[in-house]
Amino acid sequence: MRQLIINKKTDDERIALLENGRLAEVWIKEKNTIVGNIYKGKVTKVLPGMEAVFVDLGQGRNGYLHRNDIMSYFETSRTNEALKNKNVRHFISQGEEVIVQVVKESGEFKGPKVTMNIELRSPFFVYQPFGHTVAISKKIISLEERKRLQLLGETLCSNKGGIVFRTAAERADDQTIKKWFDDMLSSFEQQLKSKKFPSLLFGSESFVEQIIAEISPHVLDEIVIDDISTVKELKKNYGDLFPFSIDFYSENENIFSYYAIEHEIEKALKKIVWLKNGAFIVIEETEAMIVIDVNTGKFSGKNTYRDTVLKTNEEAAKEIARQLRLRNLSGIILIDFIDMEKEDRSRILRLFQKELEKDRIFTKVIGFTELNILQLTRKKTRKSLSELLLEPCPACGGTGRKRTVESIAFELERTLLEHAGSDDEAVLVEAAPEVCDFFTCEYEKHLKKLEELIGMKIFFSPSDHVKGFEIRQWGTKEEVALRISKMY
Repeated sequence: MRQLIINKKTDDERIALLENGRLAEVWIKEKNTIVGNIYKGKVTKVLPGMEAVFVDLGQGRNGYLHRNDIMSYFETSRTNEALKNKNVRHFISQGEEVIVQVVKESGEFKGPKVTMNIELRSPFFVYQPFGHTVAISKKIISLEERKRLQLLGETLCSNKGGIVFRTAAERADDQTIKKWFDDMLSSFEQQLKSKKFPSLLFGSESFVEQIIAEISPHVLDEIVIDDISTVKELKKNYGDLFPFSIDFYSENENIFSYYAIEHEIEKALKKIVWLKNGAFIVIEETEAMIVIDVNTGKFSGKNTYRDTVLKTNEEAAKEIARQLRLRNLSGIILIDFIDMEKEDRSRILRLFQKELEKDRIFTKVIGFTELNILQLTRKKTRKSLSELLLEPCPACGGTGRKRTVESIAFELERTLLEHAGSDDEAVLVEAAPEVCDFFTCEYEKHLKKLEELIGMKIFFSPSDHVKGFEIRQWGTKEEVALRISKMY
C-alpha cells in the first residue's frame, strides 16, 4: 500500500511517501525557490569561452544559459554533425529576447541555471511549447494505447509544440487530456502576449501537485492531508481520474507525528543507521562524495565468518538502497562493504541493483573497485534531506552540522498547533536567541497569525543554554508573566 501524507497546516509544506506503512521518501518545500519558473528574458552577455550566455530574468541575478540548452543548437546539432562544435555565438546573440525555464537554483558564485527547452507539466503529460515531437512513457506497454496517444498527441500539437505522455495518460480518455491541454496552451499563450521582457511568465506548479506528478498518481492508494482547502483542490483535479482516496486529517496531533514520520526524519539526519541484526552502516556526506561504511557491530552470526559477513552485507545493501531514497543522496557514492569472496560480491551487487529498482531517480552502478569498494552515481534532482534541515555548526569550526533555525522554528510551530483549542491563555517558550529572533523579527506577522490559530499568547525567553526550544509553561497570561518575572 502506498500512502502520500501531506503536512500543509503550517507554512512549512512537507510530504511523505509511505510504502506498507514504512517511510520511503520525504519532500520539504524550499522557501523562495525559483526552480520551474518560466521567464521572458533578454541575453545580456555572450561568453564564447564558456559556451554560454547570461540572461536577464528581471529578478536579481542573471540566469546562466549553456549552449546545449539553446533550442536552435539542440534541434540542429542532432541532424547536422558540422554544427555540433560551433561556438555559442552561432546560435544566440546579445540583446536577443528568449523564453527560459529555471532548472537549478543559484549557487554561491553562479546565477540560476536556465534552459530554453520549456516544460509545462500536468498529471497526464509534459507539454513542450518549443518542442516538435510526440513521446510516450515506456511504462505504457499496450500497443493499442500507444497508438491512441500517438494520434492524440499529433492532433493536439499540430504546429503547437511537443508533448510527452506520462504513465497516467493510459487511464485518461481523450476528452480529459484535451481539456488539460487546451487550458494549459491558452494560459501559456495569454501570458506570452501580456508580459514584457524581462518578467516572470509562470511560477512553478503547486508543491503538492509537483510531487504527485513526480511519483505518478496511478501508483498511489491513498492521500491524507491536514489542510481542507488542499483536499478540495485535489478532489477537483484528481477525484474522478484515479482510484486513490483523498482524505482529510482533522486531529490536533501533527500528521507527521501521528504516522510516526517525524521520528523517522530525525533518524535520517544521523550518520549511523542500525540494522535489524545488530550491524550498522555509517553515512558520511562530504562536499565531493557520499561515503558509506558497513560494520558488523553487535552481530556475530551463528555459522561461519563468511556467512556472517554475507548476511550483514545483504541487510546493509537493502538498507543503503532505502537510505539513498529517504535522504535523497546524490552525486558520487562509495560503499565500503565488509570484505567478502568474489562470488558473494556478485550476489550483493545483484541484490543491490534489484533494491534500486524501487527508486525513481536514475542511479548508475559502476561496480566494485580493486579495493572492493562499490562505486555508483545518483542523479541530483533536489537538495538532500540534510541540506534542507541542517547547517554547518560554528561551535565546531564547520566540521559538524546542526538543525537550521527555520526547521527548528517550524517544529515549534507544529508543537504549538497540537495544543490549539486548549483552555490555556498563554505559553512560555524558551529558545535559542536566533529562534526567538526568527519569530519576533523576521516572522512577526506570522507569529500573530499563529497566536490566533492556537488561541493563546506566545511569550519568548531567549537562552544560549537551550538547543532549539523548550516549552516552559502553559497557563493563564498572569501565570506565564509571573514565571517570566522569576526568570530574570
